[in-house]
Amino acid sequence: MKKIFVLLEALATMFVQDAFAQDKPQLTEEQKAAAKQKREQLMQTRLELLKTELQLTDEQSAKFEPIYRRYRGEIQRVTGSNKEARIKRDQITNENALKVVSARLANNILTSTVKQRYLWLFADVIEPLQVKKLYDVDEKVSREAHKIMKYRQQATQMDAKK
Repeated sequence: MKKIFVLLEALATMFVQDAFAQDKPQLTEEQKAAAKQKREQLMQTRLELLKTELQLTDEQSAKFEPIYRRYRGEIQRVTGSNKEARIKRDQITNENALKVVSARLANNILTSTVKQRYLWLFADVIEPLQVKKLYDVDEKVSREAHKIMKYRQQATQMDAKK
């Protein structure tokens, strides 16, 4: 359980840094390399957590990892590509509210489609109960990371106001 919180803390840190990095016009090559290294470290931590939680054998783990990496990549592309869906709650107005809701619903549909497609790919390499647990743990990690990210953003904004 401690690993989950360490992972969530690391994910939240990355998300907050990425959010601020998006405001900058260009990242240096060094910053890009550092961000890539952080993402890889987080992926490794996430994979280790899942291997432990799902109790994967070495054989399952070897087959599972490349599929999971592709899965997370697709989920991130789907959720990261829709700027309308990422508008913060306090920035929603009557003029943009329907666009935001529509964009978020579209993200839900797209992520569900990815999850449905990967369900069968995961089922080819791990047991059905492990697949169920994978989706449960992955969802929990994502929810908790979002909460931590939101808290950190609020804390950073409060610090900036001081």
